[in-house]
Amino acid sequence: MAMAMANPAPLATFCSQPRTLTPCNSLRGFGVIAHSRALALTATPVCSFRLRVRASKGSSPPPYPLSEVFPYVAAEWRTIAKGWACAAVAVYCLSRAVPAAGRLPRVLAAGVGGSAEGQIPRGVVTVAALASAHAAAAYVQQALLWEAALRVVWRLREHAFERVLARDLAFFDGREGMAAGDIAHRITDEADDVADALYSVLNTIVPTSLQLIAMGTQMVAINLQLSLVAAMVIPCMCIVIANLGERLRQISKKAHLSLAMLAAYLNDVLPSILTVKVNNGEHKEILRFHELGFGELKNNLDKKNMKALIPQAVRTTYIVGLVVLCAGSIAVSGTTFDAEGFLSFLTALALFVEPIQDLGKAYNEYKQGEPALERIFDLTRFIPQVRDKPSALHLKSVMGDIKFQDVTFRYAAGMPPVADGVNLHIRPGETVAIVGPSGGGKTTIAKLLLRLYHPQTGYIVLDNHDIQDIQLQCLRTHIAFVSQDATPWEILI
Repeated sequence: MAMAMANPAPLATFCSQPRTLTPCNSLRGFGVIAHSRALALTATPVCSFRLRVRASKGSSPPPYPLSEVFPYVAAEWRTIAKGWACAAVAVYCLSRAVPAAGRLPRVLAAGVGGSAEGQIPRGVVTVAALASAHAAAAYVQQALLWEAALRVVWRLREHAFERVLARDLAFFDGREGMAAGDIAHRITDEADDVADALYSVLNTIVPTSLQLIAMGTQMVAINLQLSLVAAMVIPCMCIVIANLGERLRQISKKAHLSLAMLAAYLNDVLPSILTVKVNNGEHKEILRFHELGFGELKNNLDKKNMKALIPQAVRTTYIVGLVVLCAGSIAVSGTTFDAEGFLSFLTALALFVEPIQDLGKAYNEYKQGEPALERIFDLTRFIPQVRDKPSALHLKSVMGDIKFQDVTFRYAAGMPPVADGVNLHIRPGETVAIVGPSGGGKTTIAKLLLRLYHPQTGYIVLDNHDIQDIQLQCLRTHIAFVSQDATPWEILI
């Protein structure tokens, strides 16, 4: 690790080779050696890395996910409005096709004997034209609403990534930190689940409502009594959908967490393959992967089984209830249909049931995507501890005079201090080496100077300015940092 003040003036630097070693102050009780500007540190215990996938913590419940995602959805209102307009066209075509479908047998029978040879009956052409128009409008509707949903997720990903970069360093490498694999899984895979959920909601709210109204109107016009009987089954379906949907949400949350743990584990173990091999850890890691993979398999199977069960349960509830109620109603009232009216009613009923089932599917898709949405927004709900003051200074140039004055720092409450009452003065133009074994606190000193962390006590001064009074961007612009670890950016190679 090496650092330097980026300024034409004489530089204060951290280099790797000391010149003279003499006892001085203490950093967490370990000897700091300084004379002719060299420091040596002894090691502190290094905690082994643990897989970290955790849920958010807070004293108050987080906002409802839909309220947080609404601004992103509202930004795509033009595309959504176009999609819903196409939905209105598709529903209009269906409403016109219902009576035409009821007349179709009569038209076909009349066409066989009354039409000229080779001439297609007009009613058949009408039904075919309405079906084609409905298919075209439905396709454009779905394409536009998919575009809106994917654009919302694109904006959401950008916002989440921006907020992740604004997180304090402790979020990534502290005891309560989050694994990089878990973060990547939330922004990529779980965001795709959010897109599916948003599309289902957008494709259901207006299109389903329009189709329910249109088909309900057709059914009432054909037979009011049976229409009321059919409507009585809807509350039963809603109860089934709500109960199974909540169960699906809980199962989906477990599935998301298990997949996140698997992704985080792979993200940790693969870059450490050298350590695994030299310590003969292959068998141990295979067993650990088997445990995580089997847990993900079980939770994912539970989710898929529940998704397969819900539509069948909804459909069965509606059909059984409708058959019982209709049979009882017809038996009591003696209601009769002519063939044309009966076929029209059945057509309208089928098209009335379809959006109810779609509503159930959309609700379940949302319940499946809700945990993913919560986990993405969990990345954005924070107030950074290291941030600029309203009156923070902007320094155009610095001389490089650095002072640590009685600085004490620990990474977490309950842990021993890494730096304990450190006093250090680096004058402009001096070259200072801080030497010692791994875990001695060398990098911690650099992190404190860069304001990646704030000390619990004491303060650090740059050119007679407390660094907490200097703008973060300005401070880090004037300090060059060369890490001891090479970090390849594979996507740029």
